[in-house]
Amino acid sequence: MTFNFLFLVAIGIGFYTAFNIGANDVANSMGTSVASRALTLRQAIFIAGIFNFLGAFLAGSYVTETVRKGIINPAYFVGNENSLIIGMIAVLAGAGIWVTVATYLKMPVSTTHSIIGALVGFGLIEVGIRGIQWKIVLTIILTWITSPLIGALISYLLFTFIQRKILNTLNPLKEAKKIVPFLLVIVIFILSMFFIFGGLKRFLYHFYFIYILVISAGIAFIAGLRSYFSLQKNYLRKNRGYEKTENLFKPLQILSACYESFANGSNDVANAAGPIAAIVMIMDTQKITSQVPIPLWILIFVGIGLVTGISTQGYRVMETIGKKITEITPTRGFAAEFGAATVILFCSRLGIPVSTTHASVGTVVGVGLARGLGAIDLRVIRNIILSWLITLPAAAGFTIVIYKLITIFI
Repeated sequence: MTFNFLFLVAIGIGFYTAFNIGANDVANSMGTSVASRALTLRQAIFIAGIFNFLGAFLAGSYVTETVRKGIINPAYFVGNENSLIIGMIAVLAGAGIWVTVATYLKMPVSTTHSIIGALVGFGLIEVGIRGIQWKIVLTIILTWITSPLIGALISYLLFTFIQRKILNTLNPLKEAKKIVPFLLVIVIFILSMFFIFGGLKRFLYHFYFIYILVISAGIAFIAGLRSYFSLQKNYLRKNRGYEKTENLFKPLQILSACYESFANGSNDVANAAGPIAAIVMIMDTQKITSQVPIPLWILIFVGIGLVTGISTQGYRVMETIGKKITEITPTRGFAAEFGAATVILFCSRLGIPVSTTHASVGTVVGVGLARGLGAIDLRVIRNIILSWLITLPAAAGFTIVIYKLITIFI
C-alpha cells in the first residue's frame, strides 16, 4: 500500500473525525446561549463556526503536539513507521465512530476521551504497556477529574456574586448597570490576552508580554467604558424588572460564548490534528521525528472539519447541555460559559488535552448548585457520567478492531 494512498485515507478519516468533534462539542459553548435565547440556533452555529476555527488556527498547536507524540512513545516505531501510520488512521476512525454514535444519541461525550482512549488502545495492541507514556496519560486523566470541579467552582462563585450583587437586590437593573461593564472588561481582557499571546505570537515573534498586557487592558477598558455609557443612555428609566436585568446579560453571554468557542477550538482541534500530524511528518521525513513543528495547513484543515460538523449536526447535542441539566437564563449561561472557557484555555496554553465536555457540563452543574440541588436533573447527570465512563474503552475497542482489520487486508 503506497504512502500516497495512505495519505488520502488519513486525510479523509481525519476530516470525518474533525466533523464529528464539531458536531458533538459545539454544545459545550453554544448550548446555554441557545437555551437562554440569547442566540438563535442559526446564530449560535455561525458564531461557533467562526470562533472554533480561530481557536484551532491560532492556538491549536500546543495541545496537538501532546496528542501527536505525548501518548504513545514514537521511539518504539523506529524502523516500523508504516505500523504507526496505519495505527494513527485506526485511532482517527475508532474515535470518530464512537463520537458519531454518541452524537446520534444526543450525548455530550468527551471527544478528548475518545482520541486518548483510541491512542491507548492502539499502543497497547501494538507495543504493549511499555509503549504508553503513562505519566502524561495520568496527568491528562487527572485534568478530566479536576476540570469539571474547577469549572463548577468558578461558575458557582460567579453566579453567586451576580445573585447577591444584582438579582437579589431591591433594584437589580440599577445594580446591573454598574456591574455589567466591569464583567465585560474581565471577559474581553482575558480573551484578548489569549487571542494575542496564544495565537498572534505565532506570527509576531518579538511581541513582548508587557505589550500584550497593555494592548489587552486598553481594548478591555475601551469596551467597558463604551458599555457603561451605553447602559446609562439606554436604561435611564427606573425599572426593577427581573426580565430586563436578564436581558442586559445577553450581549455578555454572547461574548462569553465566543470566548468558550475559541477555547474549544484551541483544545479540541488536537483530537484530529495530532494523529494527522504524526502521519504527515512520517511521510515527509521518512522517519519518526518529534522536532518538526505542526504544519499550519493541518490546523486549518481540521478547523474546517470542525466548522462543517458544527453547521450540519451541531444542533443534536445542544439540547442536552442547554436544557436538560438545569434551567438556563442569560446570567446563568454567562457564568457557565465563562467558567468553562477559562479552564479550557488555561489547559490549552499548557498543552494539556482537557475534556471540554467535562468542563462545560461541570460549569452548568455549578450554576445549578448555586440555586440548590433541586435545580439539577440528577438523572441527566447520571446518564452523562455513564457515557463518559464508556467512552475510553469504547473508543479503544473500536480502534483495536479497525487496526486489526486493516493489517489483515493489507
